[in-house]
Amino acid sequence: MTEMRLRPATPAELRDWDALVLTNPDGGQFTQTLAFAELKRWDGFRTHHLVFDAEVPVYALALERNGWIGRFWYFPCAPLHPDMRAVVDAIRAFVRREHPTLISVKVEPRLPRTPEALAMLADAGLMQAEDVQLHTHTVVIDLERTEEEIFGSFSKTARKLIRRAERDGFTIERVEGDEALFDLAWQRMQTIRGGKGLAGMRDEDYYKTIWRAFTSRGQADWWLGHDGGDGPQTVTFTIPFGRTVIDKDEGSRPDRLIEGGAHLGRWTRVRHYRERGFSGLDMMGAPPTWAKDDPDHWMAGLARFKQQFGEISDFAPSHDVLLRPRAQQVWRKAVRPVEWRVKRRYTGLW
Repeated sequence: MTEMRLRPATPAELRDWDALVLTNPDGGQFTQTLAFAELKRWDGFRTHHLVFDAEVPVYALALERNGWIGRFWYFPCAPLHPDMRAVVDAIRAFVRREHPTLISVKVEPRLPRTPEALAMLADAGLMQAEDVQLHTHTVVIDLERTEEEIFGSFSKTARKLIRRAERDGFTIERVEGDEALFDLAWQRMQTIRGGKGLAGMRDEDYYKTIWRAFTSRGQADWWLGHDGGDGPQTVTFTIPFGRTVIDKDEGSRPDRLIEGGAHLGRWTRVRHYRERGFSGLDMMGAPPTWAKDDPDHWMAGLARFKQQFGEISDFAPSHDVLLRPRAQQVWRKAVRPVEWRVKRRYTGLW
């Protein structure tokens, strides 16, 4: 059994927080950064920067919210450690010592959704819960291959459109982010689903807050695609943090003059981030594999586009460390469904 103790981060650790997160066993998740914590404080959460002290330490961000009946904690896409039983025991001891009124703590180690992984989490004393993060189901392009292997893995349609866009003069550039670009990105995002947007899509202030937070820390890349029309045809925001790049947000002008610009943009970023040594490019969200052909799924249209670049991967859902099981049961069965209807989020509500 691994010796592990959970404690708050020191001021020195907070100053170096993002660098320490990159040393985690999973290589670091963007949802554990100072920028993400800034976004969540803006969104009304309390943030706790914690350290799982062990021979292999984990630096983890926990979010705290009041769920009408009490306080809940959630570690977004974390913590992942070789000994998850030690993680659970450390959480329980810390809560008893420092936060005895918490109802539950939700963890979300970034693991493939396999029977073996789910069994391991259950054996650690965790109860399977709901999907929370948008990219619990997603398409991840494997960058640890040659360019020829990656390009050959794309669908015939994607390869054809990439070549057409190159032939017809579509160009891609990486630029610095600023307020004017944030305005443009938001405008371009309004064209999703013919201007209807996605169900539960957050408002302009939310997106601009996350864009500012990552851009100001040098943890964002902005990409523009040009087809010769009125302004950039595509605007893309990516987060190159950890081992996997997040293709976070993208918008486009619907009256495109050159076909295949979005495909060429993806291919350009694949080559760029492969050269920088990243292991994958996460296209940030898709239906679960068991619903990938459901035309009524709210991500059906985006899924058809994303699956031209690879297969959908399912990651493990969140899991609960039950601290007060009776209160947690009331929350899950009676309170949470009402709050979800009120807030209308497309991702899970914990």
